[in-house]
Amino acid sequence: MEPAVNVAANVARGAVWMISLRLLERSIGFVSTLILARLLMPEDFGLVAMAMTVFAFVELAGQFGFDLALIRDRKAERVHYDSAWSLQVASGVVMCAALALLAAPMSHYFAEPRLVPVLLVLAGVALAQSFENIGTVNFRKEFAFAKDFQLMLGKKLVAFVVTIALAVATQSYWALLGGIVASRLSGLALSYLMSSYRPRFDFRECRALLRFSRWIVLRSLVDYLIERGPDLIIGRMLNVSTLGFYRVSREIATLPTTELIFPVMRAVFPGYAAVAADRQRLADAFLQVQSFIVYLALPVGIGLVLLAEPVVGLLLGAKWADVVPLVQILGVYGAITVFQATNLSIFNVLGRPQWGAGLKALEALLLLPAVYWAVANQHGISGAAWAIVLAQLAVIPLGMALISRLLQIGFRRRLAVSWRPLVGTLAMGAALLALRHLLGAPQGALACGVQLASGIAVGASVYLISTFGLWRISGTPNGAESRIAHVVRSRLLPT
Repeated sequence: MEPAVNVAANVARGAVWMISLRLLERSIGFVSTLILARLLMPEDFGLVAMAMTVFAFVELAGQFGFDLALIRDRKAERVHYDSAWSLQVASGVVMCAALALLAAPMSHYFAEPRLVPVLLVLAGVALAQSFENIGTVNFRKEFAFAKDFQLMLGKKLVAFVVTIALAVATQSYWALLGGIVASRLSGLALSYLMSSYRPRFDFRECRALLRFSRWIVLRSLVDYLIERGPDLIIGRMLNVSTLGFYRVSREIATLPTTELIFPVMRAVFPGYAAVAADRQRLADAFLQVQSFIVYLALPVGIGLVLLAEPVVGLLLGAKWADVVPLVQILGVYGAITVFQATNLSIFNVLGRPQWGAGLKALEALLLLPAVYWAVANQHGISGAAWAIVLAQLAVIPLGMALISRLLQIGFRRRLAVSWRPLVGTLAMGAALLALRHLLGAPQGALACGVQLASGIAVGASVYLISTFGLWRISGTPNGAESRIAHVVRSRLLPT
């Protein structure tokens, strides 16, 4: 078994690489959004959201989670990798055919004729990307996160250049579609340039892979219903512009939390897999990751809720002002996801993916009827957003109970790693509300920029002073603060 100190070091190193990647990606994304929001119209975003809703549904045929199966199996051989790749290509053929067949019916469903050529282009993309090199899984399995960083950032840079160039040239939804195509195709090319592995067709281990992955597929289906189900309801019952407002609002609102949580979890799963045989070490690792995620993501998520007005005004401009309340509601959803972030990785690494699928299924069963009811009863897009928040709140206690059963972690141990960030976030929120009262509503891009910069400075200062003060008063227990303090000391006072 790999020594604990090495696992911790590898996970920490991977988390740094993945968070750095996400920060770079989202810096690029912010610039892209800033430009596109001024060149394109809300209906352009809404049309592409419709297409991606259909694409995401069909893409479930390829969401087997073979990467997780290969990472989890420390003894996986070439036949396992080739079988995973073969199934990946087979699913790509199915996806391509399905998208082509669905193009006309979905165009009729949304009453949007422009959807047909968009879906046909995405059908070709689905087939091409299915040939991506399975060997890149080893970047994570072997803790070579620098290569994973380069692969994902390369795709993002290519997509950015293509999207902006097409937006300037066409000022239409084809710019957004072109960016998607460029990202997927560049990922295909880079996967073979960066990995020496050359897959070949081999189906001998498909049955074994599918036994693990069937629950991953089910969970992916449920994830789709949670992520894209509201789009189907909003796009059908309201209109394309409203759907565009909703998708942009959701992306901005969940940006701070998902873009901090996702890279950490991408790095953490291989570490969890390395210590899964020792339940105590796994429980300790879970609590360390939980404390780190809550410490970083919760204040950022709540901060966005309180600073939504200057964020939207600065990034998107006046024509997007109506999305501010929506960003605030969905920002609450993004913030509370920190309490569920690490659960699914634990379920998967312990061979219980059905638990994660069941938890997500419950959320979908609560979410979709609530969204439909909100829209049908004239509560509009804001009512739909509150339905999303409430569905997430309802399943959080169950997720905590399942983790407690698996890892023997009681409420007291969870609270010990979370109470200081919770109190610090409350203090930060009070400070930001006072600042908002002092400065008033921002008028114009300059005022938005000033208020946003002031809010970030004040919020971060109050949060750090509060949490580190409580940490010192508590006797400097092991937690996110101790790790941050160690990193700061090692940088300022190198040995």
